[in-house]
Amino acid sequence: MKSLFKILLISLLVLSVQSCFNDQPGVINQVTVEEAANMMELNKVKVIDVRSEIQFTDKHIKDAINIEVEDDDLNSYLDQLDKNEPLLIYCNKGGQSERCAQILQDKGFTLIYDMQGGISKWEESGREVLVRN
Repeated sequence: MKSLFKILLISLLVLSVQSCFNDQPGVINQVTVEEAANMMELNKVKVIDVRSEIQFTDKHIKDAINIEVEDDDLNSYLDQLDKNEPLLIYCNKGGQSERCAQILQDKGFTLIYDMQGGISKWEESGREVLVRN
């Protein structure tokens, strides 16, 4: 019975993650912390923290890169990214990442995932963040 439950759970997990990648190209997809964690676990997205460099240095999600939405060179950084690569973006609570998602969409990026609630919700869920000591 336990193995049947595990198989069912894994099947549901795969289907939920797969559904994230069947979204419309160029559409901003709001994802929950759980969906984001599943995508990252399967190495299916590039994780981008759009907060300031200071905030990123203080704490961030493992494997995230920092591209500040407020940076004057934002367009230069975005021009270096593959527009067809799935991007998962986050900020503190959702405001900056929502703005960045719109910029990504306007620049022609096709797979944009905006994590609802940002790093605050991520931490609230008990997931790991890397913290500067």
